[in-house]
Amino acid sequence: MTQPAQLDASAAQRAATRVVHVSSAHPWTDIRIHQREARTLAEAGYDVHLVAVDNRLSAPETGVKAVRQRRRSRANRVLIGSISAVIAGLRTRAQIVHLHDPELIWAIPLLRVLRKTVIYDAHEDLPSQLRDKSYIPMVMRAAVSRLSLLVVKVSGVANHVVAATERIADRYSPSKVTVIRNYPRIRDADSNNSAVETRQKKLVYVGAMSESRGALQMLDALASDAFPTGWTLELAGSIVPAELEVRMRNHPAWGIVNYHGVVSPDEARDIVSGARIGLVTLQANAAYVDSLPTKLFEYLAAGMPVIASDFPLWRRIVEANECGTLVDQTNPESIAAAIAEYETDVNRLAAEGRNALRASRGELNWDSESAALLRLYDRIATRSSLASGITHVA
Repeated sequence: MTQPAQLDASAAQRAATRVVHVSSAHPWTDIRIHQREARTLAEAGYDVHLVAVDNRLSAPETGVKAVRQRRRSRANRVLIGSISAVIAGLRTRAQIVHLHDPELIWAIPLLRVLRKTVIYDAHEDLPSQLRDKSYIPMVMRAAVSRLSLLVVKVSGVANHVVAATERIADRYSPSKVTVIRNYPRIRDADSNNSAVETRQKKLVYVGAMSESRGALQMLDALASDAFPTGWTLELAGSIVPAELEVRMRNHPAWGIVNYHGVVSPDEARDIVSGARIGLVTLQANAAYVDSLPTKLFEYLAAGMPVIASDFPLWRRIVEANECGTLVDQTNPESIAAAIAEYETDVNRLAAEGRNALRASRGELNWDSESAALLRLYDRIATRSSLASGITHVA
């Protein structure tokens, strides 16, 4: 995307600029919202607040002032939670309001009238995503998806849009969008990780689990005759719906699964760092094919090869960096065979682990993305006469 010339804000301008990140759907520990974007701004000297959902998890001190909202059902969240979150955001008296959910888009025109600078963060390609939402009746999905195109247009009323991928960014005016990818922060602790070939024979999957994310295919792969003996699977994250968790716990392969439940982001990365192979076998629906899942890059940051769905975007990353194996994500035998290959070819496992770490330390980390985020905010802080309440950004 073409960007205006860089204008660096002074330390005083940053300190005088209050920002609030608002989400009625994401937990307050969310990696993209809190641990990356909000934390980066706070570390740079901005006065940063966060309104998000309480998940009863702790988080390391980041300098971000958090207001935790009560968790609600989906219907109440959209109708009541979104209003509550926007009101909480306004109470911070922030000049810049950074919204993170489609259900908050209604507030963009209101916030503009209130002379706030509004940034909308498009985490996902909404029209594509809605075509595969299980809670939307099948007969209504196409119509809802078309209606969402209007929602995207309304979100474009924001002063600026932050997009998680180029595909999402293509829906907006190039002059008003900045791509901020879901690359992980480099942790000091990761430099102490042991070489992947010396770790225990563990697979790992972190993040929310559902049928569309390949939960059952992972377990079926563990039950396959092709699956090598002596390996186990570490799982961390929520399982939705509850009926799926029952099915998973009753699966024949559950005996070699170590389920950690929902854990903090740092705990999840610690679990990842103890494994040999990361699994990211999401199914081919519109929400995932062009996505950049955080877990993929966290596996690379831990110096391990990945077994990933053979999507074109993921293929480019994995093949360019020689850091994993692409499989038919619908076929448990394909997943099991890929695991077995790493069991028999430890040299390949070690080489791809080193390649993964090299890719993460090179371009696939938060440093480049944080620089783009700060350029955007510095441009706003410098060009806006915040003290007088004028917050227009070209």
